[in-house]
Amino acid sequence: MDTTHYAQGTLIWIRDDAEVWLKAEIVTSNDKEIIVKTIEDPDARVVLGPNEPIFLRTSDVFTSEGLSVLDDLTQLTHLHEPAVLSSLQNRFDIDKIYTFTGPILIALNPFKLIPGLYDEEVLKSFITTKQNAVANSKPHVFNTSNAAYRGICDRQKSQTVLISGESGAGKTETTKHVMKFLALAGSEDGAVTNVEKQVLESNPLLEAFGNARTLRNDNSSRFGKFIELQFRSGQKAFEGMAGQNSRLCGARIRTYLLEKVRVCGQQEGERNYHIFYEACAAAAMLSGTSVYNFPQVLAEQKVKAKMTLDLQGFSDLSNFAYMTRSTCRTWKHVNDVEMFERRIHAMQTIGIDAEDISDIFRVIAAVLHLGNVKFDPPPNNSEGSRATQECDASIELAAKLMGVERKSLECALCNKTNLRTGSQSPVSVRMAVDNRDALAMALYGMIFDLVVHSTNISIGFIEEVKLFVGVLEIFGFECFKMNSLEQLWINFTNELLQNLFISYVFKLEQQLYEREGIPWHPLDFPDNTDAVDMLQSKCSGIFAILDEECVIPQGSDQGFCNKLIKRYKGHRRFDEVKCKPTWFVVKHFAGPAAYCTDGFLDTNTNQLSIDIIECMGSSKTAFVANLFKKDKKYAEVLNKDAVAQETKGPGGKKKKYTVSSEFKDQLTSLMDIVDLTEPHFIRCIKPNPQNEPDRYDRKGVTEQLRYGGVLQVVQVSRAGYPVRINHQECWDDYKVLCSAQVVSGLKHVDDLKLRAQKLLDHLTEELSIPKPMHGLSWAVGKTMVFFKLPAYERLKRARLELLIKSTTLIQACWRRQTKMKMYKAIRLFTRHIEAILRLKQARLDLQRRRQLVAATKIQAHIRRCLAQRKYRAIYKKIVQIQAWRKGITGRRHAKEYRRYVSARKIQRNWRRYQDQKVYTALKKALYLAQERMRLTHAKKQMQKLKKEAKEVGALMAKSQKAAEQAAELRKKNDELEAVQLQLQSEKKSLQGKVKQLEESIQTMQQSLEEVKQQADTAAKLAADKSKTIVETERLEGMQKQIQERDAELAKLRQDIEEAKASSVQNAQKLQEAEGRYQQLLKSTAMQSTAGMNMGANRGQFQAANQPGPSRMRPAAGSNRNVNIQLCGSVGVGKTALLENLIKEQDPDQMTKFMEQKANLMSHHQIKLDEKLVKLLDCSGNARAQHLVKEWFGRTAWVFVVYDMSKQDTLDYALELTREAHQAGAKVFLFGNRWSVDHGQPVEVDLMAAKDAAVRSEGMSMESASLIDAVKLVLNQPDDEAWDPSMGQGGIDPLSPDGQRRSSISAAIDSVKSWFGGAERGRANQGVLRPSLKGTKQMKVARNQNDINADLRPVQELQDSESAVTCICFGQERANRAYILLATASKDGTVVIYRCYRTEMEAAYVADEAFPSDKEQTNIAFQTPPPDHSNISMHSRLNGHSRAITSIFFNLLEDQLVTTSIDKSVRFWGIDSGEMLKVFTDSSPVPVATFLPFNPQVFVAANSNAVLRLVNVQNGMVLQKLKVETEVRALKFDDTGLFLLAGTKSGSIHVLEASDSSTLKFKFKVQLARGGVTCITFVMAAYGQPPCLLVNTSDSSATIIDCTYTQQQGNSGGGVLTNLAVRQRVRVAHSLLPLKCCYSPSGQGYLISGSEDKEVYIYSLAKGSNYKMQYLKHHQVPVVAVAVNLQDTLLASADSLGRIVLWRRIDMSHIPND
Repeated sequence: MDTTHYAQGTLIWIRDDAEVWLKAEIVTSNDKEIIVKTIEDPDARVVLGPNEPIFLRTSDVFTSEGLSVLDDLTQLTHLHEPAVLSSLQNRFDIDKIYTFTGPILIALNPFKLIPGLYDEEVLKSFITTKQNAVANSKPHVFNTSNAAYRGICDRQKSQTVLISGESGAGKTETTKHVMKFLALAGSEDGAVTNVEKQVLESNPLLEAFGNARTLRNDNSSRFGKFIELQFRSGQKAFEGMAGQNSRLCGARIRTYLLEKVRVCGQQEGERNYHIFYEACAAAAMLSGTSVYNFPQVLAEQKVKAKMTLDLQGFSDLSNFAYMTRSTCRTWKHVNDVEMFERRIHAMQTIGIDAEDISDIFRVIAAVLHLGNVKFDPPPNNSEGSRATQECDASIELAAKLMGVERKSLECALCNKTNLRTGSQSPVSVRMAVDNRDALAMALYGMIFDLVVHSTNISIGFIEEVKLFVGVLEIFGFECFKMNSLEQLWINFTNELLQNLFISYVFKLEQQLYEREGIPWHPLDFPDNTDAVDMLQSKCSGIFAILDEECVIPQGSDQGFCNKLIKRYKGHRRFDEVKCKPTWFVVKHFAGPAAYCTDGFLDTNTNQLSIDIIECMGSSKTAFVANLFKKDKKYAEVLNKDAVAQETKGPGGKKKKYTVSSEFKDQLTSLMDIVDLTEPHFIRCIKPNPQNEPDRYDRKGVTEQLRYGGVLQVVQVSRAGYPVRINHQECWDDYKVLCSAQVVSGLKHVDDLKLRAQKLLDHLTEELSIPKPMHGLSWAVGKTMVFFKLPAYERLKRARLELLIKSTTLIQACWRRQTKMKMYKAIRLFTRHIEAILRLKQARLDLQRRRQLVAATKIQAHIRRCLAQRKYRAIYKKIVQIQAWRKGITGRRHAKEYRRYVSARKIQRNWRRYQDQKVYTALKKALYLAQERMRLTHAKKQMQKLKKEAKEVGALMAKSQKAAEQAAELRKKNDELEAVQLQLQSEKKSLQGKVKQLEESIQTMQQSLEEVKQQADTAAKLAADKSKTIVETERLEGMQKQIQERDAELAKLRQDIEEAKASSVQNAQKLQEAEGRYQQLLKSTAMQSTAGMNMGANRGQFQAANQPGPSRMRPAAGSNRNVNIQLCGSVGVGKTALLENLIKEQDPDQMTKFMEQKANLMSHHQIKLDEKLVKLLDCSGNARAQHLVKEWFGRTAWVFVVYDMSKQDTLDYALELTREAHQAGAKVFLFGNRWSVDHGQPVEVDLMAAKDAAVRSEGMSMESASLIDAVKLVLNQPDDEAWDPSMGQGGIDPLSPDGQRRSSISAAIDSVKSWFGGAERGRANQGVLRPSLKGTKQMKVARNQNDINADLRPVQELQDSESAVTCICFGQERANRAYILLATASKDGTVVIYRCYRTEMEAAYVADEAFPSDKEQTNIAFQTPPPDHSNISMHSRLNGHSRAITSIFFNLLEDQLVTTSIDKSVRFWGIDSGEMLKVFTDSSPVPVATFLPFNPQVFVAANSNAVLRLVNVQNGMVLQKLKVETEVRALKFDDTGLFLLAGTKSGSIHVLEASDSSTLKFKFKVQLARGGVTCITFVMAAYGQPPCLLVNTSDSSATIIDCTYTQQQGNSGGGVLTNLAVRQRVRVAHSLLPLKCCYSPSGQGYLISGSEDKEVYIYSLAKGSNYKMQYLKHHQVPVVAVAVNLQDTLLASADSLGRIVLWRRIDMSHIPND
């Protein structure tokens, strides 16, 4: 086929290794290659060669039942293998297992019970009457059965129903249903007669003796059977039957090719025939006896008669060699004893008497014991054989059961009689084993034939009646790696049936063409007559050559194979295997099969030795003897004279018996019968090799379609005219290819056939449609138009090219129109911008002139300042001269005085140095002692905390542990910051002291130099010896002092260096601790709003402070005129702490402090770090408490002090903390460590204190000094000092009044909306309603231009590191203090949390009509947890093994429903966490939902693209609806009548819930290339229609408007008629199944997760241009988002299992300064 004939966009099928055929679409094509894209991956491209097979496909068609599934596959537009395969799968997925393909009924085995498929009412409805003949045209086994029955009734012609298929395909069950229908249809008024009963009972009996477990089927028929059901015409039959009726009067069963070899051996995993296991199981029940009293399991009233059965010889299965060849010995869910009694009951029903039943089981037991007989060679003859001693009991019992002597049996098995001499000779061990197995197989085969014969006699076959319905159940085509003679017989049977089938189909096709009146050519159709002739030809056929090789002396398998190769070499149906000399290949209709000829001759002869036949014929048991005497194969040995004439052939020669000849004769007889009947074909197909329900293996089904001849029907249809459409469709589809003149001339032609004829004639010339070598390329029949593939593809290509060209033109016109509108708006906008720019330029010129004038004035002032400065310099110099003169005279007088003063200064410095040294050493020792004491106390406290953590940890949730860890880290951070500040202060003090010491040393050295000079001068000027001696001694003393001071100075320098090194080391330790803390803090959740407010902007506020002294005070207008208020219980050390603070920081205030120390309330002002701080010291006296609390409202920070060694002081402090917080003051909970540092134990709960501080939005610290806490407070930004200068958002800057707008402004705003301009209209508060009160610090820190600045993360939850797949909120209930949040993860875990309401949310509840939960009375559920998180775990649900795909609450919110990849839908109790119900599917379940008007029914989608309606109470599937691909999102609209289903291919299906248990397909909209992952329905609001918010994996989210058409006579509701895309917005989404949600705040917001770690928010307000905002907090992709019904809480979950809760902070209560 020419590849250039394919247009872009042509829908095709391409080959695929996994799916056999894959949907694709052509992108480009040329002579060398075809580039296509697949439905599974539209972005990828597949390159095909020009010769690779591709088939055309049509677009999916939908009906009210979903994806269109035709009842007859020949009605498909394109008839080929992929179309048939796909159609069968679509029907199988919705439990439509029957499908017509022309005359063939295809039956797929569902491996489950489909409710209502075979009910009595259904069967009766198929018994055709005139009223329901049309309705019963749907495919069903009863329909085919009815067609056969109507054939014998209406046309008085015998019928045949041919049922074929591989093992496990359901042939036996299909046969049962056919016989059940014919028996009921042929009965009188529906009554079951003895004939019908015996016919139906024959099936289970034949199953017992002829069925076994195989690798493919637990109940596989190992024989073929042909059941003839005889009917008499003109009889009264079933009531309501139309036309002439027939009555069932007799029946006969014929069997073919029983697999006898299974008696002696089975493959691993298979079983022997059922009857062996059932009899052994019945015998195993008996204890010490072999007598079985029937019945023991079945009820007595259900059996025909009681009887006693002797089961001698049967025992446990493990005692028999024939039963232990495989380890598979049981049949699941089957009671062998019960089945044994059912077989006995069936024997009684068909008329086998009790004696014969006992004899049958005696022979069966003998067969089992024969299998236990083993042989070994005698001592004196290695070529002979004898039975071993260990099996004497088995051979003895086998001989007894068969009525022969033990020696006779052993002699017959181990010897062989020479026919010429009459002498016996021993046989080898191998031949003895073969004789044993041959005898066992022969015995079982004769028992099987006896059962069949007895059944036929019991049923009764009337020779005079010639009208019958034959039911042929035959094995399907078999092809294994090594095929034997049995497979050749089976495949030969299928070749004959296929030949019959082709002839029949060819005849039907010929009748269709003749009926339509179109020409056809017989050479177009295939035929397999040559294959049949090659197998069955009398002289040269494969079977004839095999029989000939069996007769020839010294014939061999190798010789047989050589003859075949020589005879058929070059035959198109034959081939040889060159590397295997004993193999040959037959190319059957279903495919080539390779046969190994090893053992062909032995299998074909399969004869017992004369010794064994004579031994069995001489049996004392008449039953066994008659078996051999009545068998034609053995009768010639036992009754030579009687049968001599019967066994002679036409030429007078004795006819040689072979299995092939016998089988061929039976098959020839069967085909002669079938040829005289009207055939009906049923092809049974096994959907998967695992025998699992709802699983469709495309590879396996394709092979069976090829083997079963189904595709040959397609081939026959394709050979003629494969594409067939009616006249009107031909006109509608192809009139667009003609010119307007041609269409106008033809549209007035009333005759549809003539109009189609003229249209195609015109198109043939215009498009140059190719013509075939013989026949026509198209033909117009009486009712349909027939096309050959080249013609149809040429027409379709031309139509597709025209559609593409027209679409391109329409798009070009639309783009031109939109661009023109945009250009006009941009031009208007540009002109306005130019005017604004000119105005701005004029303003700049004016400003430049003003600056020039101002600069002139500044220069004048500067010149004046310079002149003044020069004058003052001259004046200063004159004064300095005068002072210099006065200085000279003064220095002369002061010289002596300085000497005296220097000596005193040296002495004073020395004394000070001594005291400083002692003080430094003492201070260092004190610091070391304090450090060790603190270390000891910290270790004790850590041990205590660890102990408490172990006791409490088992009761607290992981979220509370995270909160405690964060609190502890904040405590460490506060302590480290305080230590850092203290070290910095100490470092500064040490540096000052070092500087003073260095200056002192320099002064002392100068003084020393002066003293030395004075000493030298004194020595020279000494007048007498005594004065010299005195001065020398004085000098020596001074030198000694100098040396001592030098040593002290050196030691002092060393101490200074050590102090510096210690300071550097402490700074390094502090930096490392800070680094570790920051690393831990990053991985810890933000537990409260207080944690977000501290330290975020501390640096910028410190930088904003002006240098120099300042007063720490609030802004003007505030009544808080006290910075710090100290309060607490009596005796906690408040005054002592304040006293130490004043001593250290501002000693000048000590006098005033001591004067006011005794007062109940004392005010102090101290200077701290160049800031003036107001402090209020409050007494703990009970009389002053009302005064203390009054000052809470006038204080910025309230320091509540408690003693760490007294619990009662903490309790009192917590009470004061709450009251201070309520008064609006900031709280600092301060723990005094003085008593703890002096040896008293810690008695308070520090964690409780810290949590209390956080709840009050304050801080806490434990220390023995106030300085660190006060500095920490001073470093906090001044909340009320912020004076916002930004205007109100949302006001048009071009409209000062904020209301009136000009036309130019309106045009500008319109253009702005195209380019993402600012929102117009009223100000919008942003997504979510406020639910938490904010602080002034938050208000100062926020960005007022960002409407989401107040939207902050307040809580982070994490149960595991497995990705969260979906989250959902529960309902809002008025009298419940919390809402439920359910989260599901990839590891299959579901966790339900309680989210307690805030105060603002509680206030909202009073104004909203939320449902009340009257049944909820547990107070524990109404009370928030003791921690500050307001989140606690409600329950945990464990049961899923793989990722959860969707979750939702039921209407009462007492159950949670989950779907998962593990192919299940589970219902859970929310409070108990128990799994209540489980519904399983055949494939993963992506999504499910309840029917709004019937909560007892839910809709579930699976990965097979099937929607199931399931009853919650009984699990019954009420409906199955097929779509084109997997459904991943389901959502009902607000009416509850329309279900929106988003698929993997990016389309949305609209389904109508017409009643409480049915869905009907309405229409489908193709939305995007990527799959739909989430659908959210939004009701109509703010003047906009209802819409859908849809996430798709093509990096977009789509807003889709829903159009409802008002129903006539109905004021509300309406019918959903259309979905139109309003806007597409960008979301990073390509791989993960992201979820979206809706917030009704403002005019609505679309909120979506994303793969770039952000939460996307799009405004849906009119004129907002869908402005994008985003929330940053996650470090990995955000998978799911959800908003509660109250619209106050947003939850976002990411792929690392973290769930972040967001709230909007309310700032309205904070005044603007």
